[in-house]
Amino acid sequence: MAADQVVSEVLRTRTRGKMSSLPPFAKSPPHQPARQRTRTPRFWPLAAQSLGASLALVSLTVVCYQLHFNVATTALLFVIVVVLVSRVGSFVSSLFASIVAALCLAHLAPPAFSFRVDDPLDGVAIVAFLTTSLIISRLVSRVRNQVQEALSSVSYRVIEAEEKGRERIAKELHENIGQRLTMLVLEIEKLKRDPLAAVDTLSRMDAVLTQSLGILADVQATAHELFSPRLEYLGMAAVMSSFCRDFGAQKKMEIDFKSNGLPRVVPSAITLCLFRVLQEAVHNAAKHSGVRECAGRLWATSDEIHLTVSDCGVGFDPEIARRGGGLGLNNMQERLKLVKGNLSIDSQPQRGTTIYACVPFSLGSDTTAEPGRLS
Repeated sequence: MAADQVVSEVLRTRTRGKMSSLPPFAKSPPHQPARQRTRTPRFWPLAAQSLGASLALVSLTVVCYQLHFNVATTALLFVIVVVLVSRVGSFVSSLFASIVAALCLAHLAPPAFSFRVDDPLDGVAIVAFLTTSLIISRLVSRVRNQVQEALSSVSYRVIEAEEKGRERIAKELHENIGQRLTMLVLEIEKLKRDPLAAVDTLSRMDAVLTQSLGILADVQATAHELFSPRLEYLGMAAVMSSFCRDFGAQKKMEIDFKSNGLPRVVPSAITLCLFRVLQEAVHNAAKHSGVRECAGRLWATSDEIHLTVSDCGVGFDPEIARRGGGLGLNNMQERLKLVKGNLSIDSQPQRGTTIYACVPFSLGSDTTAEPGRLS
């Protein structure tokens, strides 16, 4: 764009003198060689786990023999060892530990220290122990894998949500704040080149001041949208109403927000959760509903706080949205889970959308409800 080129040229002109005075080492950072990472072969951790399990089982075998434990008691202790190995080690090491434990049982069974089992029931017990150990090892290993996959999925969603938020902020800064700052710089440069010749200098300076105040207001609105310290001292209803008013003015959208009968003191976790749900729901309405108006309602009962955001737009199918992995709905649902709340969506194509959030809250003796007024 021409405006971007002008701003870049101005910045280059002003910084060319400063850059030329820098010492040589400050202009180009020295080359740093990449560190070579050494990988530990996977065989050695498995060998260490298997060796540790074997030593533990052999030591336990000696203790059981000295204390004259029977095969059933010894097998139970061996199962505990195998479970611990499965919990902290890999499936291969737990498999190896199960085989070693079965051999130790065969070594303890009468006649002792011979690996020859005379009683068929002892043989059945050893086989049952080996089978049970393998099943337990497999189940524990599968549960560990599922937990790791779940954690990876949560981490991926968190990272994806952060990237989406950063992308939205970057677009807002570039397409709105950046462009307006560019025009402001151009206007200031015009005033600087010809400060006295222009007859309308004062009016142009007033226009620059108006643009600066508008940019400042938008930057403050964006900052408060990211984090609003006013939640701590103004209360949830006032901050939500202010956000809806500022967001509506910024997006040329009419947002009718009303609150009723809220308690004077609300836990910060609930306040922040409902504020983020309102933000996400209003953003979705502005982006996807196809209409320029929506309504928000916030009220409290004796044991719950309720929030609804509704519009009369194009609507959508909630099941398809959930299966599609929409970040907005997932973020709202996960936030409400943290405060034991519930989220429900009433939407159909061409029939509008209503987002309903409910959080349990009990009024204590030191928290009195506000009068039943609408704000």
